Amino acid sequence: MFSDSKLQNPIFALILCLMIDSTLIADSNNADRRETDLPQTVDAPEDGTADSGGANDSAETGSSGLNVNDPRNLTEESDGVSSYEKRKRKNLTPKERQEIEYDLSLKKGILTVFRAETEKRYKVLDRIALTHSIPRVRAAAVLALGRMGKGGVKTLHHVIERDGEAVRQAAYKALADIGSSSSLDYFFRGIKSNDPDIQFSSWRGMGKTKDPSARDALIRQGIRSTRIEIVKASLLGLAAYQVNDDLKLFKTYLDSEDPDLQKTAIEALGIHKTRASLRILEQTLETKPELTRNIIEAIGQNTSLYGTYSFIRILEGSPSDELAQRVLAQLYIRKAFYQFGTVNVEGAFSQENPYPTSRKIRNLVSGEVGKILKKSDRRFIQKVGDKFAEDHYYLLLLESKNPESYYETYQSWVFGPYLKLRTITAPPKEKTKKGKREKLRKKPGFTPASEMEETDPANPDGAETPNENGPPLEN
Repeated sequence: MFSDSKLQNPIFALILCLMIDSTLIADSNNADRRETDLPQTVDAPEDGTADSGGANDSAETGSSGLNVNDPRNLTEESDGVSSYEKRKRKNLTPKERQEIEYDLSLKKGILTVFRAETEKRYKVLDRIALTHSIPRVRAAAVLALGRMGKGGVKTLHHVIERDGEAVRQAAYKALADIGSSSSLDYFFRGIKSNDPDIQFSSWRGMGKTKDPSARDALIRQGIRSTRIEIVKASLLGLAAYQVNDDLKLFKTYLDSEDPDLQKTAIEALGIHKTRASLRILEQTLETKPELTRNIIEAIGQNTSLYGTYSFIRILEGSPSDELAQRVLAQLYIRKAFYQFGTVNVEGAFSQENPYPTSRKIRNLVSGEVGKILKKSDRRFIQKVGDKFAEDHYYLLLLESKNPESYYETYQSWVFGPYLKLRTITAPPKEKTKKGKREKLRKKPGFTPASEMEETDPANPDGAETPNENGPPLEN
């Protein structure tokens, strides 16, 4: 028995070792299968340094665990394409790759145009408009040049001579926005074009040149055209001349039954930018309330003081809160944060000086608006209608009614009870929280240790402090 037990122990140990080896081999095979099923990982860079420092070891460990097939781990390359997208394209056909490359080039070109327009980089836009391979990108650059002004007129002329139909349409539209007199020959050629878009832009741009020959063509041909689109473009072109005789024509189309012609006439009155055109727009606001939005936008094109006065008159007689909010929004845009006075009493008049016996300048009509410049120091009692009132005199900047006057505005004193005062204040700014203000405070500079020994922050009064046990602190 004893010999048999001695013999069985080595056999038992051998069997146990064989079982452990088979288990380890099976585990390694399973691990290999799992590694092949998992997505591939990025290897460590081959051109890395051969230093044995801990920083390199940690960097290699981090890069070896990065999964490139996971969309959350995207690394943008110089061309804006992630490594994840590049790996997906390996399985695409050449046609699909070409389409993707085209879309990326288009997006990149449009973004470059927007950035160049924001930064006022004319040379970049010129280069894109003349040399980019995609027509839509060239058209976007051409339109950007038109919005930026007269700096790109020569480039637009070159595009019209050399480029295709779509880009030429954009170039004519840009020239119409600029309205340079050097483009007049191109406009005369454009009205004879077979392309309707080029025709409409040419008729509209001819008026902005303010050339007499262009005005004659607008009156003789454009307005009399049988095509409504050409008539609308001609109306917008005539409005740029700011001739009062054209107001009758605009009123005629304003009373037409065609809604598009009505809106075009309102837009033309806004481009006219005269006091007479503003009055027509104010009257139309009462008769055609369905065109309120167009009328407010048309008045907003007139950035002068008269446009502000029109908005104040509309605000005083506003029948709805929605209209009042639209007007206030326009006043905020032009930053008209002043005090205004509107005449609301019949029989009001303006005076030369701020006292009752001063010389009268002229009678005021109800609804006249003036910007308040000053208020008299003293109060006066004066008869207003059948009653006596006590108030200050206000110095107003009023519109001149004398057609022979050299200046369009004049200053005059008006008694307070004749006016309805309104102050336009800027919208309140959002107050920052106390915590944010404390974070924005400037941090104190570095204080040397020698100075820190002289003043103790914990005891600024210099009182004696009890000694604390323990060793002194070391730097």
